[in-house]
Amino acid sequence: MLAGTGHPYSQGVLMDRDIPFERYDGFIPSPVAVYRPANVRGFDGPSQALGVAHVTGAILTSTADTAGFIPQIWAQRALDILRANITLTKLVARDTDFEAGWRGKTLNIPYPGVFTAKKKTADTPTDLQLPVGGATVAVILDQHAYVDWLVEDIARAQAAQGAPDLIDRYIEGSVIALAEQIETDLFALYTTGGIGAVGTYGTDISAATIRSTRKAMNDNKVPQGGRSLVVSTKDEIALLADSTLVNYFAFAKPEAVAQGSIGSLYGFDLYVSQLIPTTAATPLQTNNIALSRNGFLFASRPFMPALAGSGVREAQVLDPVSGISLRFQIFYSMVDRAVRAGFDVLYGVKTLRTNHVELVKT
Repeated sequence: MLAGTGHPYSQGVLMDRDIPFERYDGFIPSPVAVYRPANVRGFDGPSQALGVAHVTGAILTSTADTAGFIPQIWAQRALDILRANITLTKLVARDTDFEAGWRGKTLNIPYPGVFTAKKKTADTPTDLQLPVGGATVAVILDQHAYVDWLVEDIARAQAAQGAPDLIDRYIEGSVIALAEQIETDLFALYTTGGIGAVGTYGTDISAATIRSTRKAMNDNKVPQGGRSLVVSTKDEIALLADSTLVNYFAFAKPEAVAQGSIGSLYGFDLYVSQLIPTTAATPLQTNNIALSRNGFLFASRPFMPALAGSGVREAQVLDPVSGISLRFQIFYSMVDRAVRAGFDVLYGVKTLRTNHVELVKT
């Protein structure tokens, strides 16, 4: 019996509870009341005798919040890094919603077809029409990408490094990995049947290649606005060195030479990506992509909330720029004796209109 405590568990087989107790508000709120010895605060004698000196690394809610370990802050900071590391995702059609989803859920997303302009005749009522070629595309949320990590002593790390440094160190690496995975899945859609192709494998891109791409998209009646061309790093250099574009870059686009920024060319906004897919062959096959916004579709949904009382702190944020719904979760893992945290994304990708995409071979 613990003298003076009146604790209901003071009589039992827990040998280490022969000292006064107080309520422990741990880093992760628990549905079950948790107690700890009142003297387990530092490297004091009784704590070390009980073999729990490492408890000094425990993260209290107050410590985590004041040190910057707040899920909402981490999630919002992650969006800034995410936007800076995506290219193709910002150039395609997007479908987002605040309705929670789950892996395997099918989204039926409608898109309009083509209307026909009619001439009005005097004293004749107008005709209503339905768009021709409209359809509903089914996108499955079959991609669940995540990056998890452990932090054994958050409070000490933040005290030593400063909260912003810690946040950036952990967020940057994990979010960049997620961004690259999303981009890779979108680039892989170039294999969809029905997509046209220009250029020749083994031959660097040139002004003539882009003109051929423009003609193909014009013939397919792709809208003039919103056309993009994403090229590999080698093809960017090839364009900057193209002899037929020397005068254009020198007089109309001097920033192309000064900063390596090509900008627009033949009606395309040019972007560079290190993730352009290649196929190992002789010669190496590089698959650049030209498209309008309706060529590919990216759909993302937030996850279902974690179960109440599970001990998980989380935040989900929706990026209005990329349409990505990003989740951040954190909890203390007894198995790892550390705080476990991570980001994840639930999404699906699909080719929306094959005639709005051109494969540019080099």
